[in-house]
Amino acid sequence: MEQRIAGLPSARLKLDALKQFIVLAGAGHLPPSMIPRERKAAQWIRELRAGDAMLAGASQHQLARQLFGAAVATRRWRVENPSHRLRVPRLFKMARMRLSCPLDGPCFD
Repeated sequence: MEQRIAGLPSARLKLDALKQFIVLAGAGHLPPSMIPRERKAAQWIRELRAGDAMLAGASQHQLARQLFGAAVATRRWRVENPSHRLRVPRLFKMARMRLSCPLDGPCFD
């Protein structure tokens, strides 16, 4: 096995990968503390839920209530909850994009 490190920015990722490889080769598994946490996982889950809701015919308001619960007003939710008003259409847009090209998603980078 050969690794090339081109500057400090690439060093940390490659050293972490090498540490994981050494532990995996020795123990046969990685301890949970060495498995990196995916920072975007929560966003991907919301996008997946938005896609499911969209395919089921749910409205943006219904999705907002499902995702954010009682924080979303039952009436005039777009006026009273401006942050949700912006987030939900973005989730629908991302879900639409991911559904149109499922193999272009983050898991296939």
